[in-house]
Amino acid sequence: MFNRRAQLVFLIALLALPILFAGPAQASGHGGATKNSGSTPYVRMRALNVNILRSSGGRTVVTLEIGLYVTDANLLKRTDASIPRLQAAFGQIVQGYMVGLPTGAIPNADYLAQLLQKETDQVVGQRGAKLLLGTIIIN
Repeated sequence: MFNRRAQLVFLIALLALPILFAGPAQASGHGGATKNSGSTPYVRMRALNVNILRSSGGRTVVTLEIGLYVTDANLLKRTDASIPRLQAAFGQIVQGYMVGLPTGAIPNADYLAQLLQKETDQVVGQRGAKLLLGTIIIN
C-alpha cells in the first residue's frame, strides 16, 4: 500500500513540474494558453482540474491535459481568444460527466473527447479546431 502511494505521489509531483514553471508565462497575459510560434499551430491549455462531490460524500479530483490543433490562422486567433471560455465549458462538461459515473468506474475517454470536441466547435463558432486529449488523472 505504501509503495503504491509513494508511486502516486511521485507521479503527481512529476506532472506538477510543468505547472510550477508555467507561472511566469501565465502572468504575461496569454490567458492560460501557450502556442508555438513556429510551424505547428498547437494551442496548449493549462491543466484543467475539476472537483466532484459524490452523493456518498466522497470527493474526486479529475485533472485533464488538453490541447487544440488549429490549421487556419484566423481560427487560431479566435481559438486563442476563447481559451477562458473553453476552460469554463470544459470544466462544466467534465463535471457533469463524472458525477454520473459510479465511484471507481473508469471514464470513457473517447466519449469524453467527443463531448469536448462538440463544445469546442460551439464555443469557437466553427469547426476546425481539433481537440487533443492528453491525460486524464483521477484522484
